[in-house]
Amino acid sequence: MSLDKRYKAFLHKKILLILLGLGFSPFTLAAVSSYEVTSRQAYAAGMQFGEVGAYEQIIGRIYYEIDPNNARNQVIADLALAPLNERGMIEMSGDFEILVPVDPEKGNGVVLLDVPNRGRDRLLNFNQGSAEQPEGDGFLMQQGYTLVWVGWEFDLDSGIRLQVPVTTDEARMPIAGLGFAAVRDIGSWIKYFDDALVSSDTLIAFGLSQSGRVLRSFLYFGFNTDEAERQVYDGLIPHIAGASIMDMNKRGADPLDQGQFNSTIYPFSDEAYTDPISSEREGLLENPRADHNQPRIFYTNSSTEYWGGARAAALVHSSPDGKQDISLADNVRFYLLAGTQHVPAPLSLDNNGNGQFPRNPLNYWWHMRALLTAMKDWIVQDVEPPASAHPNFADDTLVELAEVNFPAIPNVQSTEHLHGGVRIPNFLLESLGGAGAELPYLLPRVNEDGNEISGVLNPELVVPLATYTGWNFTHPDKGDQNILVTNTGSYIPFARNRELREAANDPRLSIAERYADKQDFLNQVSKAVEESINAGYILAADKAGVIEQAGRHWDLLMTP
Repeated sequence: MSLDKRYKAFLHKKILLILLGLGFSPFTLAAVSSYEVTSRQAYAAGMQFGEVGAYEQIIGRIYYEIDPNNARNQVIADLALAPLNERGMIEMSGDFEILVPVDPEKGNGVVLLDVPNRGRDRLLNFNQGSAEQPEGDGFLMQQGYTLVWVGWEFDLDSGIRLQVPVTTDEARMPIAGLGFAAVRDIGSWIKYFDDALVSSDTLIAFGLSQSGRVLRSFLYFGFNTDEAERQVYDGLIPHIAGASIMDMNKRGADPLDQGQFNSTIYPFSDEAYTDPISSEREGLLENPRADHNQPRIFYTNSSTEYWGGARAAALVHSSPDGKQDISLADNVRFYLLAGTQHVPAPLSLDNNGNGQFPRNPLNYWWHMRALLTAMKDWIVQDVEPPASAHPNFADDTLVELAEVNFPAIPNVQSTEHLHGGVRIPNFLLESLGGAGAELPYLLPRVNEDGNEISGVLNPELVVPLATYTGWNFTHPDKGDQNILVTNTGSYIPFARNRELREAANDPRLSIAERYADKQDFLNQVSKAVEESINAGYILAADKAGVIEQAGRHWDLLMTP
């Protein structure tokens, strides 16, 4: 421990002696000023997670003091209208939750912070659990992560929330941009202050959908540098966010909004490329706020982020005009989880929701587990992660809509009228970043089955029983059949045999025409899994689970 840290710890502990019995601990030298523990109990009834053992769940409230004069906070909209306490600081507070090994020495030493999605935990999706059993197979716990959730969103009625001050003018508007500071400051507290409730030198932040957009904005505004100019997170995984941002650093922000067709600004990519519309030249990371203390980043996206809601995922790895591939920085990887929808649906023939076809069940969490492990190993051991995997112009796998060449499957509606949406204003740029300009609509090319051929390929996409898409049109009984169902893909199974295929006039080979029997199918799946393991996109420990899931899929479709 450095002398500086020893001195800070000494001061903190002196104060702790006064308030120890209250469960309330002040930290006057950090943007986190204090915390209060409201619940502390065994997690999952004391379940043992392998060699790591049992976990403890800690729930409470965290208090912040934000310095309005610090250069790192000047980007926050309406900062000058924030009320100040007697020390001239901006106060706010929010919820937190922590899952930590009862014996921290048995953990892996890595804190994994989840930016909650509308106040809800999404991190435990890695465990492939359920609402009734969120611990699932305990993957994250078996690996020894310490898990942290922190409130960042002010406009919630329930869940993990942040209470922000309102402006001192007559409008009394919530200062929503302070949510970014909350994500920054809890990370800084964990990393640099010895009296933090949990402590680690290695922090990875994960955000799914809405909160993936939060992390992209967090990077752009420069919040990975704290008030003392130190790096906060070592790794970030903005998941299923496309090229979009969380447009909440403004007056009248509405974070709860779905962000459909109103969440994508220039710049789209990390590095600066000249924008032909506005003539600006800036990048998500290549700008004066974010050009240092950059973390290692995995952008992970489903097919839905290419197809729907103006998320324009291709623009993260393409030029602003949508005409050419661009090089990703050395600290960045991009992965298309090919053929998947926003969040995988349960495997079922009867879960259409509002769509014309069943929702897409292709399970990308097998890949996400491998990628999270790769991120950890990249940070901790400097092991090079798997190569980026996404469609591109160079090999003709990234194309315009007219070139997708989706097959003529019976009863499948044409996509020819779809569009990419338009940009929204970037209020940090004088030009507003070409607001209102049409976004290029660039999509992954598909094969004769309608399945995508680039990106991280799920074994059940390589050895398919169905067509999987990132889009699903609304059922006519549910609304306008020309409109896509938000964040939903389609699952269109193959016919069981040739006779049924020909009767339906389906151009796709039937299951019986592709595979001799179930064992032949599973043998091919096993080979595809091995190839994915060798490429780093599935963990060897998950091989049996992937094959078992494929077997259940076979039984669903081939049992009369």
